[in-house]
Amino acid sequence: MGVDIEGEVGGGCEVGEKPEGEDGGLACTLDMFREHQQVRLMLDNIHQAVQTEFTAEKAFEDLKTILDYYQEQPHLLDPHLEGLLQQLVTITRDRSLPPQVTLQAFKYLWLITKVRGHKAIFKKLPHEVKDLLPVLQLLEATDASVDFYQSYVLLLWLSIIVYMPFNMAAFDATTGTGEGVAGPTVVERVLTVIKTHLKSAQKSREMAAYLAARFITRPDLREKHLPLFIDHCFQVLENTPATEVAGVFHKLGSLRALGLIFKQGRREELAGCAGVVLRRLLASGVASAPDTPVRKLAVKLIQRVGLTFLRPKVASWRYQRGSRSLSINVQGGGGAAVAGAETGQASGHTTDEEEEVAEEVEEVIDCLLQGLKDQDTVVRWSAAKGVGRVTGRLPREFGDEVVGAILELFSTRESDKAWHGGCLALAELARRGLLLPERLPAVTPVLQRALVYDELRGQCSVGANIRDAACYLCWAFARAYHPDQMAPYVKQLATGLLIVALFDREIPCRRAGSAAFQEHVGRQGTFPHGIEILTAVDYYAVGNRSNAFLNLSVHVAKYPEYTQALIDHLIERKVNHWDSAIRELAAKALHNLTMVAPQYMSEKVLGGLVSGSTGATLVGRHGSILALAHILHALSKVAATQAVPLSTFISDDVLSGVVGIVGSLEERQLYRGLGGEYMRQATAVLIEKCALAVLPLHNNSILEVWHGLLEDCMVYAEENIRAAALEAIAPLWATYYQPDGEKKLQWRDALITRYTKALTTDKEIQSLGFAAALGCLPRSLACGKFDQVLPALLSATEIRPETASWAQTRKQAITSTLALTTTLGIKKGGKGNESVCERNLATIYQALLAALDDYTMDRRGDIGAWVREAALTALSTITVAVVKEDASLLSKEIVEEMMSRICQQAVERIDRTRKVAGSTFTTLLYSSPRLPHIPCLEAVEKIFPRDVCESINWASERSTFHLFVQLLDLPPYRTRVLLGVLYSAGGISANLSRYTSEALHGYLNARVDKPELLHCFWETILKLFADHQKVDRITLPLIKTLGDLLSSSAVLDTILEGDDTATGQLISLLRKESARCSDYHKLAAVITVLCELLRLATPTTTKAVLTQLSLFLGYQYPKVRAVTATSLLTALQDYSDQDIVPEESVEEVTNILEETEWMNNLEEARNQRNRICVLAGISPPQPKKK
Repeated sequence: MGVDIEGEVGGGCEVGEKPEGEDGGLACTLDMFREHQQVRLMLDNIHQAVQTEFTAEKAFEDLKTILDYYQEQPHLLDPHLEGLLQQLVTITRDRSLPPQVTLQAFKYLWLITKVRGHKAIFKKLPHEVKDLLPVLQLLEATDASVDFYQSYVLLLWLSIIVYMPFNMAAFDATTGTGEGVAGPTVVERVLTVIKTHLKSAQKSREMAAYLAARFITRPDLREKHLPLFIDHCFQVLENTPATEVAGVFHKLGSLRALGLIFKQGRREELAGCAGVVLRRLLASGVASAPDTPVRKLAVKLIQRVGLTFLRPKVASWRYQRGSRSLSINVQGGGGAAVAGAETGQASGHTTDEEEEVAEEVEEVIDCLLQGLKDQDTVVRWSAAKGVGRVTGRLPREFGDEVVGAILELFSTRESDKAWHGGCLALAELARRGLLLPERLPAVTPVLQRALVYDELRGQCSVGANIRDAACYLCWAFARAYHPDQMAPYVKQLATGLLIVALFDREIPCRRAGSAAFQEHVGRQGTFPHGIEILTAVDYYAVGNRSNAFLNLSVHVAKYPEYTQALIDHLIERKVNHWDSAIRELAAKALHNLTMVAPQYMSEKVLGGLVSGSTGATLVGRHGSILALAHILHALSKVAATQAVPLSTFISDDVLSGVVGIVGSLEERQLYRGLGGEYMRQATAVLIEKCALAVLPLHNNSILEVWHGLLEDCMVYAEENIRAAALEAIAPLWATYYQPDGEKKLQWRDALITRYTKALTTDKEIQSLGFAAALGCLPRSLACGKFDQVLPALLSATEIRPETASWAQTRKQAITSTLALTTTLGIKKGGKGNESVCERNLATIYQALLAALDDYTMDRRGDIGAWVREAALTALSTITVAVVKEDASLLSKEIVEEMMSRICQQAVERIDRTRKVAGSTFTTLLYSSPRLPHIPCLEAVEKIFPRDVCESINWASERSTFHLFVQLLDLPPYRTRVLLGVLYSAGGISANLSRYTSEALHGYLNARVDKPELLHCFWETILKLFADHQKVDRITLPLIKTLGDLLSSSAVLDTILEGDDTATGQLISLLRKESARCSDYHKLAAVITVLCELLRLATPTTTKAVLTQLSLFLGYQYPKVRAVTATSLLTALQDYSDQDIVPEESVEEVTNILEETEWMNNLEEARNQRNRICVLAGISPPQPKKK
């Protein structure tokens, strides 16, 4: 909490405020201290709160939570502040209370001070002389490094006590002991406390500095103790090593104390020591210390000392605008303001021009100017405020020299730090009226350059803070000057601010530009079309960069005053920007702005972009090609709209330049390396836009060059380059490769043959690229060759051992199949080489349904999900199209298989896949026209009403699983849905496992009285187990689910109790699954199920279970032996009513299981296992003969 913050006249800029009386919607502001009674009760119960350390900390946190609500509106505490403080101070005064209660009261006081501010609390604390010694004694007994809250509050309290007008020496006389022992005086004791706490690393250091300033500047202490204290502070500054951490805090305390002394003390009383302080301060070198807080406080102290050399006054020469009322400005009543300004300026020459300025002031100003170049913002900001304060007391001539010195910071030789500090300093001068209108011609060009300052330094750029500070300077101009004074610069400022608000890379800068523009519109009222622009380009709208570049810029460009400036800025600054995202956005913005100024683009812009496309710099080439491409496309739209030839806007020179770009780049080998990736992407965009613009290049040899380049890019490793090439190849084919002759038909046939053969390559990236390219075929090229393309794409969707990890290729093949189906359409009686028809539809469905079984895993996770999601999307789109054409094309078998598989995907692990499956399920269930052959349609619609399907979150397992498990009652869905549910139930996600388990248990519990459904459920599980034997993806979660169902629910007991067949089948499947298994998690799940079966099995099956468990007791892996012993022991104890082992052997078997070290020697473990087998009445396992 800074105690040296100085309030300045001229508050901040409130952005987005609603006019009074206008409905502003919901607000987050509070209207009163609503928790007053609750806080009062907490203070009353402070004795109970400190009974334990835990309750004391909880009470502190509870009060902190309440008061933090009022951090932004602390004034709401004022009506109750005095009562709260009085109650807490009373507690601290009571010496009979335990120290824990007193400390808790000080903590509460600190919380209130933190929220309301020490200045408000300072005035309300009791300041009676009788409190001096008790407070001082508490401070002396307090450990500054431990009792931070108590120290802080006591120092604040002492600050008001020592300010009382009593003689400290007389106080010592009245409180003497009378024993003749010379002890320290009260003054010395207070100084000792101050010096002790100035070393603290806590906030109490700042309050000790505040106390020092109050105490040392007392009239009766100043003459004697002030020089000594100043000398003590400089001893700390001069002798403390810079590398000592504790010494840094000591320096901070000393500097803050000195600064507050020069702020609190009277100028005439401090003038005698100001020169000494300045010299010693500069000699100590703290202004260039490595620690930022130290440099900041040093700069602050320098400016305070500098103000001591100057007589406090308001500069008579400062610019006074007069009335600044917004209502007067809107009503046009600015005449009085002009008169006031003129009066102020006229009087500036009549007084104080001959006043002498001390030599030290020059050193002060020099230090502050150096502070404007500091590497840290807080130091520059403090120096800027210091420049404003000091300049406000200088004569006009010297003040003008300061402005000139600041303007020298805006040089190419200076760093970005100097530019930032210069902008802050000019803004401070403008706010105080110290930047006279005569200086505006020199300041405005500097401001224009600062608004667009952006330089790349290594891997990052600098300039965002400069542009933000330049917007602050513009904001200060709006408040400082009369509109008549700003009139010559209105266009420059308006344009500059709009450029920042629309096209700056950083959100804070765009918002700062918008806020400054708003301030000018409100205060000056001279910006062209200010209100109309401001309603669109507001603080919130510019937060989205794409919206600012692509939409708001078009709105502003409609006004001719800004059109050309916006375009020029994009061409000069953003097309060659260091950030590729900005270059791409600039190109798209130029596309949109072309609609506003096509003639300017054609005549002034295109030529420069053609030249820049083959320039020397990478960013310039990349941005120029992108901008050229988008402008060409936009000009073609304008030509079509105006029904004029394209040559009206695109000259032959430009056209020949465009044609020569690719050849020039290839000749200079600029498609290689990192820069080559940018060039490939940009030229792909250029080709795409040229094709969309239908440039007259139909017989030009450049087309083959372009086509070859795009084919190279289609199989490039970088995804963004492949995407750009694929977006370009489709319009290129559609525009320039229409098969309207024998030669072009042969070219088409050769192309498709080459692409389809490329799908079987041994390189994934080539297969992926050509699969995507086949999906881009236009109707003119695909029609007649569909029977060749379709089998190749469907073959690419199949999983082969050598291409198992090519999930992206399989996904792309499905996407391309869907794209070609959309391009060629579905015709019932069509030909197989021209469209989707009866001949090939079944083949497409078989491939898509098979793709739903793609569960390929690699280091990236379940990459098969990409394929399944693509297949779901394709099934939805194709099925809807088929139904619209002729529903009879779909067989009952296809629809039944499709719906059941979609339901399976809707209950699997990945929420993204579930969402796609759920949407597909809804689309098909309620398609229009209706999809025929949906199995059990009425029952499904009852479970999934239309309103539920439209509102449900399909990605949420909590919302959907309890619905889909009801499909287990329906035979067509049972197997697939149960397979999906079992797969999800064994997942590692806690929520997924929880809601899946809840859905299954809920389903089984609701069907206790329907044994036929339970039998079907159990038989389906066994069938799935048998069909997926040794498939870990299925069997592991299935076994885990079985263990959960058997241990947590008794519903299945009615099926398994006494049924040797059902139990025997399960034991047999578990035995086969665990044979030669090395997966601990699977073996542990098998052991869990086997132990649960001991509760339900008959004597025959009990023997089979024990035999299998005996194998695990002697397993080669120690953890398996240990978990088997633990589980079997638990089962024997829990199911003691069952005859698992003979009754006479139970105790001995239990002892063996408990006492044997199963994790140790394998031979010993097997011997003990054999003893258990003998006692249980089963044959011990025999080792296999080698």
